[in-house]
Amino acid sequence: MKLLVCCLLAITCCVLANADNVERTMKLTEVLKELRQLNKSVEHNGVMLNTPTMDIEECCFLSTLECFQKMVPRLKTKQKKLQCKVSRNLNPLTFTGVDSCSREEREKKVCQGCDSYPMKDSREFVQLLESLLQKAMTRLV
Repeated sequence: MKLLVCCLLAITCCVLANADNVERTMKLTEVLKELRQLNKSVEHNGVMLNTPTMDIEECCFLSTLECFQKMVPRLKTKQKKLQCKVSRNLNPLTFTGVDSCSREEREKKVCQGCDSYPMKDSREFVQLLESLLQKAMTRLV
């Protein structure tokens, strides 16, 4: 009887732990879809933005995401509601657990500041943000 209870408890814990990743994957999928919609309405006419590169240091994923989040409102688009939604959904709190670092490790790490990233045009900015989100999704799976 005790063995059965222990097995049921273990299965429940596994299901609950996996549910968190499923929820994050769904959120990432939603953000990617919104980003693609936004990209269709962006006027890619030479707007330059500080754009993080894909070679992100360990424990700097959330910091990099914050930089993208700060730059999204600078994109020129007529779909301001969608733009605000994408920016809001890029909140680092949504993506905690994507990297393998503890909160303490992230706090100790000195990550590159947004202003230090190279300036890229809006088209490349959106492409790199999409790549970052796809990379985050593969980390969850």
